[in-house]
Amino acid sequence: MDHYIVSARKYRPSTFDSVVGQKALTATLKNAIASGRLAHSYLFCGSRGVGKTSCARIFAKTINCLSPTPEGEACNECDSCRAFNEGNSLNIIELDAASNNSVDDIRQLVEQVQIPPGQGRYRVFIVDEVHMLSSAAFNAFLKTLEEPPSYVIFILATTEKQKIIPTILSRCQIYDFNRITVRDMVDHLTYVAKSEGITAEP
Repeated sequence: MDHYIVSARKYRPSTFDSVVGQKALTATLKNAIASGRLAHSYLFCGSRGVGKTSCARIFAKTINCLSPTPEGEACNECDSCRAFNEGNSLNIIELDAASNNSVDDIRQLVEQVQIPPGQGRYRVFIVDEVHMLSSAAFNAFLKTLEEPPSYVIFILATTEKQKIIPTILSRCQIYDFNRITVRDMVDHLTYVAKSEGITAEP
């Protein structure tokens, strides 16, 4: 029996080019990687479902890729990419701040920051819904966010930028994700229908 994958996961973007509706933003991220000008902390903002976490994962995979493509995408064949694709990369750590928002959760994260990467160049910490951190957790996080080791990159994601304290905002490169347009949705749904062998009217 074929292993069934829910379509939301099957068609989740896995390359910068497959991200829907964020062309300018993904081009900027690709340029940063190509030029080697990486910040140590990023803040991805925007409403639900616009691709913040997907972009964070793609970015994390690409900066650790051992042989990126000429187009600036991850190769998907090196050890680092394979480990990421199989879900067992030790270099990419995700924390959902909605359910891990205490000081102790952040202290555990800060402890992990001290461990250098085993393979690849960077350890990337993706903190989703970062606005949910308690104020004590934010304060515990500040020092590390200010002066992380050279091999660490933080990507914070939020649907509510206005709830992030100014001291955190000032330490991040901020990327605002656009709402996905109807045109983009139509194009993407057409592509999905075609891939699944479904005939659908525009």
